[in-house]
Amino acid sequence: MLSVEEARQQMLNTIPVLPTEKREILNCAGYVLAEALHAEENIPPFDNSAMDGFAVRAADVQNASETKPAVLTVVETIAAGYAPTKQVAPGQTSRIMTGAMMPEGADAVVMQEVTQRDGDEVKIFEGVDKTGNVRFTGESVAKEQQVMGKGKYLRPPEVSMLASLNCPEVTVYRKPTVAIVSTGDELTPLGEPLEPGKIRDSNRYGLYAQVEEAGGIPIDMGIAPDDEVETERIFRAALAKADALITSGGVSVGEHDVVKSVLARLGKINFWRVAMKPGKTAGLTAFRTENLFWIAGNPVSSLVVFELFVRPALLKMAGHTELLASDLQSHFS
Repeated sequence: MLSVEEARQQMLNTIPVLPTEKREILNCAGYVLAEALHAEENIPPFDNSAMDGFAVRAADVQNASETKPAVLTVVETIAAGYAPTKQVAPGQTSRIMTGAMMPEGADAVVMQEVTQRDGDEVKIFEGVDKTGNVRFTGESVAKEQQVMGKGKYLRPPEVSMLASLNCPEVTVYRKPTVAIVSTGDELTPLGEPLEPGKIRDSNRYGLYAQVEEAGGIPIDMGIAPDDEVETERIFRAALAKADALITSGGVSVGEHDVVKSVLARLGKINFWRVAMKPGKTAGLTAFRTENLFWIAGNPVSSLVVFELFVRPALLKMAGHTELLASDLQSHFS
């Protein structure tokens, strides 16, 4: 009997990474980047002010103080989004807003809080070092710099950076579609009367939520009865719609447990039992390019087996490189 680690590694060795697709920037969050991205422009694209204040020559205000302010002539006001029209000469300054382009001649910005405007002049009560309060061209990102590598998980901060990089669309790995089937004559769907000997079908809903949480796209395929012909029909229909199939129940050795024999006809069974509790009866069957994960019907077993085996498999299919819970903290940070 395989250990959890042996079974998981054997499984992951057979799991393919899904093909890539192009997605628009507003629809790419939650996907994994399938290409390295390089900046085609500097960010910021020009030297600009880091705050509201006055663009100055640092040499003109180096001795400014409360008792002996430097007095400069204001030659223009530069708002964000507009280019300066005048050069700052000795004894001059330009009123400047946060993010506005630095004018020629100026090499620093004095913050507004240490100034006093009086018509066309301004008193500066505090000096500033050269380059003080200035953000330089390419300071955040330099042109041709690699900004994101292949395999990067795209969260809101990455989407914002894509916009800064002028990337209206990106190439990502496709998310896996996952069909989910519960099996067993004893299962009763929600909303129907619970007859003697019957139980509620709960695994399908828990697995559906786990697939969504893992970044997959779940497809509810309902309940398959303890009938080989009908179970095979449902499984084949599910595989026609999805990249993977998760079945719950019907994998023990009882005479009504038909899932294993159906799966054996559909493909090669990689493993059937794992040295673990709960979830001892769990397996993976390769079917063409799809994957069939089969899980015992016990609700706790279902949840545990998904976390140990199915979640890493779905992450790999979606292009992630960090697949285990111990690795995900660094991957998503």
